[in-house]
Amino acid sequence: MTGKPMLAEERDVAWEADGGERLPGLLAPLRNKAPIYYRLPDTPDGHHIKEYASGLRQLVRFVGVEEQVVKYSLT
Repeated sequence: MTGKPMLAEERDVAWEADGGERLPGLLAPLRNKAPIYYRLPDTPDGHHIKEYASGLRQLVRFVGVEEQVVKYSLT
Protein backbone atom coordinates (compact mmCIF):
# COMPACT_ATOMS: atom_id res chain seq x y z
CA MET A 1 0.00 0.00 0.00
CA THR A 2 1.36 3.40 -0.93
CA GLY A 3 -0.24 5.28 1.95
CA LYS A 4 -2.33 7.35 -0.45
CA PRO A 5 -6.10 6.66 -0.21
CA MET A 6 -7.63 5.58 -3.49
CA LEU A 7 -10.36 7.69 -4.98
CA ALA A 8 -13.63 6.07 -6.02
CA GLU A 9 -12.68 6.57 -9.68
CA GLU A 10 -9.46 4.63 -9.13
CA ARG A 11 -11.09 1.56 -7.58
CA ASP A 12 -12.33 -1.22 -9.78
CA VAL A 13 -15.54 -2.15 -7.97
CA ALA A 14 -18.42 -2.83 -10.35
CA TRP A 15 -21.29 -2.00 -7.97
CA GLU A 16 -19.80 1.43 -7.23
CA ALA A 17 -19.02 2.19 -10.86
CA ASP A 18 -22.44 1.08 -12.14
CA GLY A 19 -24.57 3.00 -9.62
CA GLY A 20 -26.82 4.50 -12.30
CA GLU A 21 -28.07 1.13 -13.55
CA ARG A 22 -30.56 0.39 -10.75
CA LEU A 23 -33.69 -1.47 -11.64
CA PRO A 24 -36.62 0.93 -12.03
CA GLY A 25 -39.26 0.49 -9.38
CA LEU A 26 -36.93 -1.31 -6.99
CA LEU A 27 -38.00 0.92 -4.09
CA ALA A 28 -41.60 1.41 -5.21
CA PRO A 29 -43.04 -1.33 -2.96
CA LEU A 30 -41.53 0.37 0.09
CA ARG A 31 -42.99 3.73 -0.88
CA ASN A 32 -46.44 2.19 -1.28
CA LYS A 33 -46.42 0.71 2.23
CA ALA A 34 -44.53 3.16 4.42
CA PRO A 35 -46.25 6.38 5.52
CA ILE A 36 -44.57 9.75 4.98
CA TYR A 37 -44.25 12.26 7.82
CA TYR A 38 -44.08 15.98 7.09
CA ARG A 39 -44.97 19.41 8.45
CA LEU A 40 -46.69 22.36 6.82
CA PRO A 41 -46.35 26.01 7.90
CA ASP A 42 -49.71 25.82 9.70
CA THR A 43 -49.04 22.48 11.44
CA PRO A 44 -49.22 22.96 15.24
CA ASP A 45 -45.92 22.87 17.13
CA GLY A 46 -44.88 19.36 18.16
CA HIS A 47 -47.18 17.71 15.61
CA HIS A 48 -46.61 16.07 12.22
CA ILE A 49 -48.80 15.01 9.34
CA LYS A 50 -48.62 11.30 8.57
CA GLU A 51 -49.73 10.47 5.03
CA TYR A 52 -50.31 6.97 3.67
CA ALA A 53 -50.10 5.96 0.01
CA SER A 54 -53.90 5.60 0.00
CA GLY A 55 -54.19 9.34 0.66
CA LEU A 56 -55.26 9.05 4.31
CA ARG A 57 -53.67 11.84 6.35
CA GLN A 58 -53.44 11.90 10.16
CA LEU A 59 -52.26 14.52 12.61
CA VAL A 60 -49.84 12.82 15.01
CA ARG A 61 -47.47 13.75 17.81
CA PHE A 62 -44.65 11.86 19.46
CA VAL A 63 -44.38 11.37 23.21
CA GLY A 64 -40.97 9.80 23.73
CA VAL A 65 -40.85 7.04 21.13
CA GLU A 66 -44.61 6.51 21.12
CA GLU A 67 -46.71 7.95 18.30
CA GLN A 68 -50.13 9.31 19.26
CA VAL A 69 -52.82 10.04 16.69
CA VAL A 70 -54.37 13.43 17.51
CA LYS A 71 -56.80 13.55 14.58
CA TYR A 72 -57.54 10.43 12.57
CA SER A 73 -58.50 11.97 9.21
CA LEU A 74 -57.44 15.33 7.83
CA THR A 75 -59.53 16.62 4.95
